[in-house]
Amino acid sequence: MPEIVAEYWESLEEEKVKCTLCPRECVIPKGGAGFCLVRKNKGGKLITTIYSEITSANYDPVEKKPLYHFYPGRVIFSIGTNGCNLDCKSCQNWEIARRDNPHLRQIFTPEMAAKYAGMHGSVGIAYTYNDPIIWFEFVKDAAEKVKEAGLKNVLVTNGNINLKALRELLPLIDAFNVDLKGIDREYYLKFSSFPNPNVWQVCEEIKKAGKHLELTKLIVPGFDDFSPEYFEKFAKWVADNLGKEVPMHYSRFFPAYKLLNTPPTPVEVIDIAYDVSKEYLYYVYVGNVIEPERESTYCPACGALLVRRVGYQTEVLFTSDGKCPNCGRPVDFVF
Repeated sequence: MPEIVAEYWESLEEEKVKCTLCPRECVIPKGGAGFCLVRKNKGGKLITTIYSEITSANYDPVEKKPLYHFYPGRVIFSIGTNGCNLDCKSCQNWEIARRDNPHLRQIFTPEMAAKYAGMHGSVGIAYTYNDPIIWFEFVKDAAEKVKEAGLKNVLVTNGNINLKALRELLPLIDAFNVDLKGIDREYYLKFSSFPNPNVWQVCEEIKKAGKHLELTKLIVPGFDDFSPEYFEKFAKWVADNLGKEVPMHYSRFFPAYKLLNTPPTPVEVIDIAYDVSKEYLYYVYVGNVIEPERESTYCPACGALLVRRVGYQTEVLFTSDGKCPNCGRPVDFVF
C-alpha cells in the first residue's frame, strides 16, 4: 500500500514535524521516525507506514483479550501490525510491537476487516497484539466499515492517546481493554519508557462515553510492590474514578523480552491482589494461573455463579434477559 499522510501532527521549522497523536508528542526530523517506529517524517509531512497492513490475524475467544463481560463465550476476529508508543520491559509481542518489519506485513483493507469480522461466528473485530493507537488512521476507517456491517469494534490498548483523537474514536469503539501499567508517572517511565502518560484520564473518558471498559494489570517482580496496601491503592482508584463494576484482571508475569532473568510472579501475590481488590470491586479476575474459581463471575448481590470459566471454556448461567438466576439482579454484561 502507498504511504498516506497521517492525522494529528504539526509542522515545525527545518522540515521537522511534531506528532500529536499520543502524549509522547515526538518531534521528528526529516527522514526520521517517531518512538512508535511507524509514523515517519517524509519531506516535512508525517506519514503512516502501516495503513492497511497487518502482521497478525486470528479468531480468538473474546475472553483472551481479556474481556470477560463482553459477549461471553463468543469469538472475535483479531488483528495487529507493527509499532507501539511504549517499550514495556516484559512485552510478549515485542517482535511486532518494537520492530518495523514491512516484509512481515501483508495488505488488509478496511473492507476486508468488515468481511472477516463477520465470519466464523465472530462478534466483530479486535485491534490488538501491538498497540492500535499508533494505527489510528486505519483503525478509524476499518471501524467505520465494521460498524456499518452491524458488528462490534474492540480496542486492546495501553490507553495513552491524546483526548481529541480518543474522542474521534469513541463513537466507533464498543469495548476497551486498557492495560493499566501503574497508577503513577514514575512507573510508566521506569517500566515502559513513557514519560507523560494520560491513561487515567483516557479511562475516565471511556466510562463517561458509556463504553464497556475492562482493565488489565500485569504484576511484575522488581517493579510492583507486593503489599496489600499497594493493591488496595489500585482497587480504590478504579472504584472511585471508574466504578466498582469495572472488571479488573490481574496477570502473573513470566520472563519475556528484557526481563528474561526475572522470576515469575509468586502465585501468592496474585492471590493477595485478588483478595484485597475484591473488597472494593465487584469483579476481579486472575490470569496466567490455574484458579478457575477466580476466573469465573459471581453475582455481587448474592454470590451466585453467573459465568463459569475454565481456561477459555465458558458457560453462561445468567438468564437470557440478563439477570442473576438466583436474586434477579441485572448483570453487568454486554451480551
